[in-house]
Amino acid sequence: MNEPLFFKVRPGDAVLYEKDQIGKVLSFVGCSRDSYAPSLFQIANVDSGEIHWILGEEVTDIVSEYWTTIKKPSTFHKQIQQQ
Repeated sequence: MNEPLFFKVRPGDAVLYEKDQIGKVLSFVGCSRDSYAPSLFQIANVDSGEIHWILGEEVTDIVSEYWTTIKKPSTFHKQIQQQ
C-alpha cells in the first residue's frame, strides 16, 4: 500500500495545494495516532506571502525539496567531535 504524499513533506519543502497555489512549508503538527505523521501544515504562500494552515490531504505535489548541506564544518562542530 502506498503511503499518502503528505507523509513525505518536510519543513522547507515547496508544495502545490488548492489546484494552483504554491507554498513553502514552515512547520507541521502531527496527528494523535502517530506524532511523526504530519496532518496539518503551516504554509507561506509564495505569491501573496500569506501564512495559514492546510490539511495534509490538500497537498497535491511536492514542487521542490529542501536539502541542507554543510560545506565546511564550524569550529563548534569540530569541538564536539573531539569530545
